[in-house]
Amino acid sequence: MMKSIPSAVLAALCLGMLGACTTTKLETRAQLPPPLLEQLPVRIGIYFPKEFREYVHRETRAKIDYEVNLGPAHVINMEWLLKAMFRDVVLIDDPTRVGSLSPPLTLVLEPKFEEFSFLTPKDVAGEAFVVTIRYLLTLYDGTGARVDSFAFTGYGREKARTLASKEPLALATQRAMRDAGAKIAVELTDQESVRLLLRGAGSPLPASPPQPPDTLRSPEPFTPAQIPPTTDERTPGNRWPVGEKDPAAPQDAPPESPAGQAPAGEPAPAEPPPSVSGT
Repeated sequence: MMKSIPSAVLAALCLGMLGACTTTKLETRAQLPPPLLEQLPVRIGIYFPKEFREYVHRETRAKIDYEVNLGPAHVINMEWLLKAMFRDVVLIDDPTRVGSLSPPLTLVLEPKFEEFSFLTPKDVAGEAFVVTIRYLLTLYDGTGARVDSFAFTGYGREKARTLASKEPLALATQRAMRDAGAKIAVELTDQESVRLLLRGAGSPLPASPPQPPDTLRSPEPFTPAQIPPTTDERTPGNRWPVGEKDPAAPQDAPPESPAGQAPAGEPAPAEPPPSVSGT
């Protein structure tokens, strides 16, 4: 005869089963397309703090533990991207102590993860993972003085059917990395503080995209002299200014006057005296 399980023990087992979480661990891959950039002939430094190199995002969503290892792949991607943009890239240990380096550095960059977030298929209508990655790049000059900082955000999306899918989340993360990398490649050297440091190093500045005008002006009205002449279809080859009559056209006949009225410009005829009839 089987012994019955106490209700308290059964309840504890059920709560334990409900509280169990599935763990989704994934490694982001270091893979970026080659940027179509003109490499600048300058020497720069890059500082990867420990928090960036070993960054792991951990989050629990719908009883699923997500663990996304971001640091190692981003170190490889960032270094590879900067080497494509600048002729010489030096790894440094402290961005504030670079003044004694020889040859000197034009600038130093320090990346930091400012945000990593994602939406699951349960959050998004359409069964997809949507990933957002935001980096903060701190800029130092060649003496180690902090100059500026810039934020770059990348977005990625990949369809998925289950919340615990590793591959769709990894692909969405990869697309967000590529999007952010493309923005860094295009927009970093267009920042005014970066351009000032490049100019001070004697580097040719990259072309800046054209800026829109501050205000949109309405076009000036046409004057009669700017209006092109037209040609009458009846007499091809004859041209005359718009608004004037064709000199070769027959003159219009004067309009007919109503009965009993003289044409315009002529005196009206005298009316005949009334006839007198005898009674």
